[in-house]
Amino acid sequence: MSKKIESDILIIGAGPVGLFTVFEAGLLGLKCQIIDNLDKVGGQCAELYPDKPIFDIPGVPSQTAEKHIEALLEQIKPFD
Repeated sequence: MSKKIESDILIIGAGPVGLFTVFEAGLLGLKCQIIDNLDKVGGQCAELYPDKPIFDIPGVPSQTAEKHIEALLEQIKPFD
């Protein structure tokens, strides 16, 4: 028998937007669960171009996709 998981929000996709949604929901006191078809978080950033620099993140002049995902994972740690 499977275990029942209780949460307020189900997020489909563990890419940057999904990870940031966990952060925003956590600020509101909401518990999230993320599902993804990939075996690791990061979405296309992690799978297709981890070493490519990203230039359109507010307040960050340049950051690789891999570093961006690492920063998002660090940001959501308080809400695990």
